[in-house]
Amino acid sequence: REGLLMAKKRIFSHLGIGAPLIFMIFVILVMCILSVLSYLKANSFYESTIRQMNITNQYYQTESQLFEFYYQLDIDNIDSKIENWEGDYEKKNNQYVLQAAMNNDFKLEMIIEISNNQLEIISLKKISGRE
Repeated sequence: REGLLMAKKRIFSHLGIGAPLIFMIFVILVMCILSVLSYLKANSFYESTIRQMNITNQYYQTESQLFEFYYQLDIDNIDSKIENWEGDYEKKNNQYVLQAAMNNDFKLEMIIEISNNQLEIISLKKISGRE
């Protein structure tokens, strides 16, 4: 019986602290790698959110400019007012196409039509700014 106990002690004594130490280092290394990957993913989401927030902000600022200009228009002197528009504009029959730059990639386009002696907004859409 003592021989069996001595044999077990020898088996466990051969393991020593080497194997658990290597296993512990491996676990810590895996945890560090996972934490770095989680940080990188969170940072990517953050940058994407900031970029989307800036695009949305630019859209609403540009839309505000277009609507402010639209509300200043008068049907009697629309041609002279349109010439003062800062962005691009074009007249097609009874329609005026106003474009305002959002950023380097996109423009916001508003189409205004004269019908029944009134100004009406036909469309407001985001278009590609690179042509």
